[in-house]
Amino acid sequence: MRNLLLPRLALRGLYGNRRLYLPFVLATSFMTMVYFIIAAFVWNDSFGQNIPDGDNIRILMGVGYYLMPIVVVPFLVYVYSYLLKGRSRELALYTVLGLERRHIAGVLLIENLICFSLCLLLGVGAGAVLCPLVIDGLLAALHVRVDIAWALSAAPIAATVKVLAAAFLILLLLGVWRVLRTQPASLLHGQQQGEKPLRAKPLLALLGVLCLAGGYSIALTTNVRTFTVHGFFLALLLVILGTYGVFTAGSAQILGRLRKGGRFYADPSRFIIVSGLQHRMRKNAAGLTNICLFSSASLFTLCCSMCVLLGQGDAAAMLGKALAEGQIGLNTANLTMQELIMEFTTLAFLGVFFVLVFLACTALVLHYKQLAEGMEDAGRFGILRAVGLSDEMSASTAKKQLRAVFLLPLGTALVHIAFAAPILGTFMNVLAITDQAVLFSGIALSMLVFCAVYAACYLLTSRAYLRTIA
Repeated sequence: MRNLLLPRLALRGLYGNRRLYLPFVLATSFMTMVYFIIAAFVWNDSFGQNIPDGDNIRILMGVGYYLMPIVVVPFLVYVYSYLLKGRSRELALYTVLGLERRHIAGVLLIENLICFSLCLLLGVGAGAVLCPLVIDGLLAALHVRVDIAWALSAAPIAATVKVLAAAFLILLLLGVWRVLRTQPASLLHGQQQGEKPLRAKPLLALLGVLCLAGGYSIALTTNVRTFTVHGFFLALLLVILGTYGVFTAGSAQILGRLRKGGRFYADPSRFIIVSGLQHRMRKNAAGLTNICLFSSASLFTLCCSMCVLLGQGDAAAMLGKALAEGQIGLNTANLTMQELIMEFTTLAFLGVFFVLVFLACTALVLHYKQLAEGMEDAGRFGILRAVGLSDEMSASTAKKQLRAVFLLPLGTALVHIAFAAPILGTFMNVLAITDQAVLFSGIALSMLVFCAVYAACYLLTSRAYLRTIA
């Protein structure tokens, strides 16, 4: 019986917290599926044997093969912290009821093994089913009529297992470290606590604005002649640091000034909204910043893919003219027309994979942030209703607060992409896409598509928040 206690607690914990674990398992399975499909392209020798320039397709897919774990693993660690916070009370009760911390670590180990197995089976299974369809789709986009031999092999499965196992090992270590280092009394209150607050200071806000200004300045002055990889990553780092600074300190400073205004206390709805936003921005600015950064990554990747799709015809025409006239100054002069189309299509194809991953990351952070803040705000809205706030005003105030908070990352991401237009133009120039109409059309269309997806995610996740505080 003692040997069965920990597995039973683990199964009950997963089932009892299925509202928390189901989105995590589904999103992780989806990312596992995407990585398995990319690995299947990388490890498939048929591309190099049966498709002209097929080795270059595998090289381009190899970029995603090595880059995707760098993106996904830190994201899973961040999301798992939400899961641990949602289960703080339960883990503390285990300690109160007599379980030692090593037993709780054993429960977490079993839970992680179950989740790992589910994600691996769902991800690899779905990938094995969809991989032939994806290969046929890529061949159709390339206008290549060949039969690519594909069979489920050990190499892509082993690569997927290694990445997923490393991710869940890190998650397990994070959970065990939290249980071993945190006192039961702190765990009991952890579910009602927001993210650790970062004190809003004018100096931090000023540094954030300066970092954003520096990053935007580098982006606006970038062209084909001045572009460097170091400059690109410097601009990226400055924008990330500036976004954290503005969200954590600048927003709190602005809300603090609004609270000092004379009209703040005249309107109860405004009083509640500003107070709630000030409380939330101080405690949860890190989560909003991550939503903004994932949104920016999704938008940037989507813009690149859209511009490549819209501009490959012009690039092909330019290449054809250059080849006909014997010119060699074109960026793609060493390629044939077929090779150019293949590489452009593969880049767009790979971009779609990363757009889907970034969108999944954004949606998952939105979901867990809504749940965490719903648990935190439920008591506050309960007190407001107890002192006379009607249910209608409570719901209306919550919706206005949600719109203000979750439109803020979207608006900031759109501003980031607008300032990144010169860098996007430089990338397109390297690919011989020089038409500005293509660039701005791709950016505008990408913004519309992303706004629609973001709005859908917002509507779906806001329902969980409203149900929690009701």
